[in-house]
Amino acid sequence: MADGEQTSEPPVETIEVAVQMTVFVLIILATIVGNSLICISVTKFRYLRTNTNFILLSLALTDLTMVVVMILSAVTTVTGEWIFGAWCCQAVAAAGLTLSFISILHMSCLSIDRYIAIQKPFSYESIVTRRRVVTVLVLIWASGVVVPNIPLADFEFRAVTYGCSSVELENTRRSFSPYIIFLVGLFVVIPFAIICFSNAVVFKTAFNHARQLSRVEKRLEQSSGDICEREAQQLAKPRVENHSLKREIKSAHTFALVVGLFLLCYIPFYSVGTYRKLARSANVHSSDVRITMWVAFANSFINPIVYGLRYSPFRKAFKLLCLARCSERRHSHNCKRISSWRRERDGTRLSSTSAL
Repeated sequence: MADGEQTSEPPVETIEVAVQMTVFVLIILATIVGNSLICISVTKFRYLRTNTNFILLSLALTDLTMVVVMILSAVTTVTGEWIFGAWCCQAVAAAGLTLSFISILHMSCLSIDRYIAIQKPFSYESIVTRRRVVTVLVLIWASGVVVPNIPLADFEFRAVTYGCSSVELENTRRSFSPYIIFLVGLFVVIPFAIICFSNAVVFKTAFNHARQLSRVEKRLEQSSGDICEREAQQLAKPRVENHSLKREIKSAHTFALVVGLFLLCYIPFYSVGTYRKLARSANVHSSDVRITMWVAFANSFINPIVYGLRYSPFRKAFKLLCLARCSERRHSHNCKRISSWRRERDGTRLSSTSAL
């Protein structure tokens, strides 16, 4: 009886695989839905076609492309082995590293954009033009694709990192470690330094602006009703500018949250991977690397959630898209009902004519 009860319980490995599959599917679906909403919103609604949102659109396309790497990595994690061939292994590993570097460059670009917006609000539009944004995005994609994939690149190690190769660390000793240091410095350390510096300045400026707004609002509240017209105009002018400053401060907070979550997700992955490579340490198990990799993957669906909760134009666009989708489904259902009713009516008429 005891043996029968033991055999009826699902094995621990089966439960673990089921949990992993559930998490992977949720991350992948959330990434597809969230970033698709970003892409559709920016392209569909004219009021969202700002220079900053074009950077977000490019970042969303990066996250959508990363879904391919997620799916193949999920299959490998669940099955315990790579089943798609050696060439596909190298391609997926190269794509994963390339797309993660491109994401970091996008984040540094967004940080610089917010830095300019809050430090030079009156000359922002003349500095951040559409042509310059497009040029920077082309350079980001070109450098992210070309530089990490030149012949000096360590394809073997990145294949081990992304879980599609069974080669152990000892077999990667021939790899060019100085080039790994160069890549980490160029695509991780420098962008992270730019991100941290820009957001520190933005936070300091936003804090000073918030204090200034508080003083102006208090001055307006305490002003007496019999002030002269000139004083009223002088006090009314800051009131008009307050709305713009408040919007920029909230935008700065939103992007700081996005950047903070990005760093939280990606720093463990690059720290563990770089240490495992340069120290050639077997103390870091491959499962630990995969966990940090999936934490980095999870960042791909976080951004749309933050935009939807914190950024009212995107929230409005998401609602309109969802309502439009529901309306289309309702209209399609009604059309099917009308078509079915017409077929039944025509069939009844035909049977009546035949009877006559």
